[in-house]
Amino acid sequence: MSRAFFINARNGLRRWCIALVAVVPILVAQAAVGGAWTGTLHDGSVLKVDPETRRPMRYDNGGTVLLWDGTHRLEDGSVVIVRDGAIVPTEGMLESWTAEPGAEPHMRGRYCEQLVRKTCGFNDECARGQPCVLARQLLRMEREEQRRAPFDSGLYPNTASTSECLDAMANAAFPACRDSKPDARETPCSKLVERVCGKDGRCASSPACDPARQLMQMETEERLESVDPDARTSTGAECEKMGDNAFFKPCD
Repeated sequence: MSRAFFINARNGLRRWCIALVAVVPILVAQAAVGGAWTGTLHDGSVLKVDPETRRPMRYDNGGTVLLWDGTHRLEDGSVVIVRDGAIVPTEGMLESWTAEPGAEPHMRGRYCEQLVRKTCGFNDECARGQPCVLARQLLRMEREEQRRAPFDSGLYPNTASTSECLDAMANAAFPACRDSKPDARETPCSKLVERVCGKDGRCASSPACDPARQLMQMETEERLESVDPDARTSTGAECEKMGDNAFFKPCD
């Protein structure tokens, strides 16, 4: 088949994905994790870059504007580059972001990979589902776009597909894989299930076992959506409180 055929097919898929994202209401906004990088531009104004969105905001005389595309010189003589409304991360920015407690450096800002993890599951339990298939298509397009990006764009430059994945992370059309099983990490809710249901499931018939497993499923979905699956989730915090709850008594 001709190269034009593949290009048209790819563009058609992109338009379909964008349309799907647009028609389904956004339920929650993607929360930023970690602190913003802050620097000073050569004119004395402050530049702040969010680690999640990579949006470079310029603060001066009480006003805030998005720094325009191009090359900008900092007070120390170094330069930063803004492309398509997003900063090209410098080594200093990456070091600052990865030093944040609770961060997951190898996935920070890599929204298409996060979307695949969310929709496909920790162990690809939902690999055949449409959200997972679409997420993998977006990831492939993002990687193709990143390969074509200029050499100085950084290891994982933001692309058009990156922005689509960021939007999809907060879109009900791309839900967390409900069939995903918890990975090997020990979590507050997995501890609760082991305590209530027993290591070998010998107390599976107890009234508290099924609710404990439901809590663990909720916790798993929250971890799939999180930039840091090792971080405690809201449901995980609830499971930690259940140790003093008489209903969730230990398996004898």
